[in-house]
Parts: sequence; structure tokens; C-alpha cells
Amino acid sequence: MKTHVTTKTKQTPLEFHNRIVDIVIHEAKPMGLHLQPVAQWFLWLAASLLVMAFFWMHIGIQANVSQVMRQMPPLFFILTAFAGASLAAWEAIASSIPGRQTSKFYRLLAVLVLIALISIPFIFFVHPSSLDFGKALLNGTGCAEGAAFSGLIPWIFMGWMLSRNASFHPWWTGLWSGVSAFLMGTIAIQIHCPSWDMDHVLMAHLLPAAVGTIFASLLGAFWFSRWKK
Repeated sequence: MKTHVTTKTKQTPLEFHNRIVDIVIHEAKPMGLHLQPVAQWFLWLAASLLVMAFFWMHIGIQANVSQVMRQMPPLFFILTAFAGASLAAWEAIASSIPGRQTSKFYRLLAVLVLIALISIPFIFFVHPSSLDFGKALLNGTGCAEGAAFSGLIPWIFMGWMLSRNASFHPWWTGLWSGVSAFLMGTIAIQIHCPSWDMDHVLMAHLLPAAVGTIFASLLGAFWFSRWKK
């Protein structure tokens, strides 16, 4: 009676590596088209501007906007808000792509621009005789809703785009995506609203961006981590 002895051939490290690669390639699912970071940034910008245009077509802009934009404080506020949104959008995109993280200097610059934006109303805008932020928010609910909704749509589009990447820091990605989208909502409502009072701008134009950012960071922690599952 003959017996057969099965012997296993020992694999070299290179052979084992090639075998693992073959398995991964065989089992990997096809991926959709991956856009370059610059392309994603321009898509965010285009979507935000389209939403702004649609928003202004339906509710209009302030009558003397061209005259107002010739004055330094309003123009400085709008440009600073746009700079903050643009820097935040790039940070959101970079944080969602492994190996594309920005430098500490870039993040510091983005934070300083946002601090400058919040400081502008305190320094340059009209101060009421008595501050009543609760009343300012109550009287500015229309502006607050407009700022929130005009920022929400670009954030949903950006969130869909970022969810196709592979963020290792989903909460961070959500936070910066919220800043970028809802600051564009602040710009949209500021061009529409003729009020440049400090309390109104803070409570009805900037507060919705802050609340939207918190919402985006919490939701982003889940949405932008789905690729790991």
C-alpha cells in the first residue's frame, strides 16, 4: 500500500507579496472617476456661485450694492469672507485625500483670516446704542434662514464630492467643508441685505455659518468615514 505525502513549497517574500497583490487586484471593486484636488476646488466654487446667482435671482440684491461695495469696510468684509471660504474649501479637500494635507502655516493663515472676518463687524460696522443680540436674531430670522439654506446646498454637493475621497480625519474634513460652504451663504445674504449693523451681521449673517459648521463637522464625522466600512 502506497502513501502519498503532500509537501508545501515554501514561498519567498517576493512570491508572497505578488500573491497578495494578485488577490487584492482580483477582489478590488471598480472605482469611479477620481478628480484632482484643483478640479474639486473649482467644482465647489462653480456650485457655490450658481447657488448664489439662483438665490439673488429669486430674492434680489440690495439696491445700492455697487455704491456700497466701493466703501472699504463692506468690501473688506466680503473679500475676507470669500478668502476664508476659499482657504477652508482647499483645506477640506486636502484633508480628505491621503498625502495631500496642507502645512501648519496654511492652516494658521486660514484661522487668522476667519478671526479677521469675525473682528470686522466689531471694528468697522455701525454699533447700536444698546446691544441686544437676542432681538437682533429675532428680527433677522429671514436673513439667518437665507444664509443657512444658501450655504446648505453647496455643502451637500461638496459633501458628496468629498465622500468619494478617503478622509483619515472625517471630523476635520466636515468642519472645514462647513466653513467653506456656509461662509458662501454669508456672502450671499450680505449682498442681499442692506443692513451693516454689527449685531445684525453677527447674529443673522455669521451665526448661521457657525451653526452650519458645527452641523457639518458632526455629520461629516460619519459621512466622510463611510469609505472605511
